[in-house]
Formats: sequence, structure tokens, C-alpha cells
Amino acid sequence: MTPRLRGNRLAGLVWLCLAACSTRDSGAPRAPASVAAAASGTSLVLATMPEKATASAPAPSSPPGLGLHSALPPGPPEIVFAERSGGVAYVVDKGDRFQVVHDGRAGKPYPVVGEIALSADGRRCAHGAIVDGKWRMVVDGVEGRPFDTVRSPVFSPDGSHVAYQAMSGERWHLVVDSTVNRGTRTRYLNHEFGADSARLAFVDDVDDRDQGRLVIGDLGSRKQTVVASGVSAMLLDAGRSRVAAVVTTEGRQRVLTLALDRPDRVLKGPTYDAVSELAFGPDGESIAYVAERSGERRVVLDDREASLGAGHLVGPPVVIPGRKAVGVLLASPDGSVALQELFAERGRGEAPYDEAEGLVYAADGRLHAYAARRGASWFAVLDGKEGPPFDRVVTPVFSPDGRLLAYRARKDGARFVVVAETGGGAVRLHPAYEQVFPVRFTADGSSIAYGVKDGRQLVWKVEPP
Repeated sequence: MTPRLRGNRLAGLVWLCLAACSTRDSGAPRAPASVAAAASGTSLVLATMPEKATASAPAPSSPPGLGLHSALPPGPPEIVFAERSGGVAYVVDKGDRFQVVHDGRAGKPYPVVGEIALSADGRRCAHGAIVDGKWRMVVDGVEGRPFDTVRSPVFSPDGSHVAYQAMSGERWHLVVDSTVNRGTRTRYLNHEFGADSARLAFVDDVDDRDQGRLVIGDLGSRKQTVVASGVSAMLLDAGRSRVAAVVTTEGRQRVLTLALDRPDRVLKGPTYDAVSELAFGPDGESIAYVAERSGERRVVLDDREASLGAGHLVGPPVVIPGRKAVGVLLASPDGSVALQELFAERGRGEAPYDEAEGLVYAADGRLHAYAARRGASWFAVLDGKEGPPFDRVVTPVFSPDGRLLAYRARKDGARFVVVAETGGGAVRLHPAYEQVFPVRFTADGSSIAYGVKDGRQLVWKVEPP
């Protein structure tokens, strides 16, 4: 459970702050969700925040279970937008209580609340809360059963189910809606819904080496398949139909891949001293990762290997659509970062930068982009060509047809979306706001959609690119 104490911002909620464009924006981009169609030029005010959304008074005494967590200094209110179609939630300080506000509707006040999760369409909201000294998961305003700790709420892709982890006594459980499984003696590593919203993949019984069992099961915990033990990482592909996992056996690691609907058919990769940075290709079939053998680090793509030499990756490898190749941002020993394309007949390499991040490829694999810094200036690099300089650039994303590139930028304190024509045409700066959240293209590519904080208003914007 990641709680929020009065006047404090806690570690598990940092990702909510990172969602807004700031100097801390970083990390590999997620696969873009399909954004529901809306009238282009729409600005929908989802909520109006109070003038004072948080307080900086000292935190109260910790309720039971809070010894698991550490507090950060006071900060701005956490805000989370849904992946598509709007929907927003944030926390309001009510003196000695906190309320989660979802789309402008304030929930019941609690002495402590935990991390917030929204369904992809933004219609449903879940968060932990302390009720009479016990943690409960509050879903759409309804309090669940009491536990010593609850954490990590996740909605199914269709939004009809929610799963979370809960501890009762010395035992951890996975709860799906109101069904509590038999549990495990130790904690869970993570849990994810499959594409059909009828299956779960999770890693339970995690030991002090951060290794546990990979399990595929139904929502009612009636039928479960234990795929492997010794699993330290699990990844679902963008389509949520396949799973990759890192498993350790007798001190050696390998990658397992399987389909969620056929957990009995497991493909096993070769063994290495260590494996990390799993990445599926867009087709869900190809798998890339970083492996180490006899002190040499390499990138593996299916059954092929390429040495990294003395370099190391910045972010995971990216399987290039349609090319059976991998793009990487490779940091050299001197600290500079450059693009390299591995396993390609004519792999591209580009000039190094002081920093680089967020490598993405267009759907046909012919174009690539990333954010880079030289000196004090950040810019988007599109197929080797630098865009205009800004104080910060994050999360580039291509339109479905590859004709446009959108990213978030900051200049002199102003935050805004930038859209560039990939053929070398216009570069358009959209209006500036206090905060700008991840931008996505609509499914037909005719509009961009993103959330903003405009003064006290939280707004979902759909506008021409």
C-alpha cells in the first residue's frame, strides 16, 4: 500500500507527478492506448480544484500498517488522468481528512488514502483508505473488506474488474472484485489482466531474492497454472495476449514466453549469467532483452545476439516494426548516448548526445524519434534531424500513419505539446499550461488528446494536431 498522510507525498505516488511534464520526466514510453473518437477542438473541463488542494501541516500519527512506507516532503497535489476519453482524479486535504475527487465528485473523507487507479475509460476509480484502523480498497465509492494493507489496484482492459494485493496477518492475497484467493506466505511481485479481461498473470510467493512463481489463472482463482518458479520479472506484450518472464535456475537465467490462453506451451530461451530489460515487438511475437555471459553484455533478439561492447543501454531495446531488428540508445563509457540499430542490414547510427531517452518507431518501422540533450538544450530527434530547442522534451509519439510526431516540451516555465510533420513540414506549438499530461493520437490519427492543468481546472483536450 502506498499511503498518503496529511501534508505528505509518498514514494508510490511519485509516478503520478512524473506523468506531468517536468524536469523529472523520463523513462521508456508505454504503448499508446487507443483513444476514443471525439469532436476535434473539444476542451472538456473534468474538474475544478479548490484553491488549496493540499496542506503542509505535520503528519498525524501513523495508523496500523504504515510502518511499511516512507514519506516524502510536502508537494503539489497528485493528479492522474485516465488513459483515454478523459477522466481524472486527485486528492483534496480537508484538514484532518482526505478526499479523492473523481471527475469533480468528492468521495468520503478518510484519515489516510492510498494510490489512485482509474479504468482506461476514466469512468471507474479505485484507491486504498484507512477505515476504523484497517485498510480497505474503495472502488467507485464502495469500501471493500478490511485488511492490514492494500496496494496496487489495477483495472481490467474493459474496466469491468479490479484486482489488488492485500495482506491479512502474515499472508498476502490477490483480490479480484470481491473474490479473495487463498494467498501466499510472502508478497506478490506484480499482477496484470490479459486482453480478454478474463485472465490474470501474476508473480506470487516472492522470496528475499525478489523471485517468485509465475501463475496464469482465471478471475475466480478456480483454475490456475503455475508456469515456473524463480521468476524475477514479468512483461505482457502491448496486445496483452503473451507473457515473457525471466526465470532463474541453478544460478542461471533465461527468458520464457507463452500465450495467456495456452500457459502449458512455454518457449524457453538460452541460459545466461543474467537477463534484464525485456521488450516485446509490436507483433507480440519477437522478444528482445539484454543478457550477460562471461562478463560480456549483449542484446538478444529471438535467437540472435549482438554485443554491446563497453556500452550500456538507456532504457529497454526497441524491436523495430517489420524489420526484425532492434534500436537502442547506447551510452558509451564517456557518458554520451547515441542511437544504434542492431541486426539490421544497414543499421543506422547517429551522432552522440549528452543525454537521450524515449526511443520510438513509426508503425512501419521506417522512422524513429527520441528526446535528446546537448548542453542546456533539449530537442526531438526525428530520423537524425534535430527539432527546435527547448528546456525539456519528453515522450515523443508517432501518429498511426507516421505522418506526424507529437511530444511534450517546456520552455521558460511554460509547458505545451509540439507536433511536427515528419516529412519536414511545419512544427506547431500548442497552447501552454501549468501542467501537460501524456499526449496520444486518436485511432484515426486526425486529432491529439491529452489532459492539462489550467489554473484550477483539469481539462481533457481533443484538438487538431
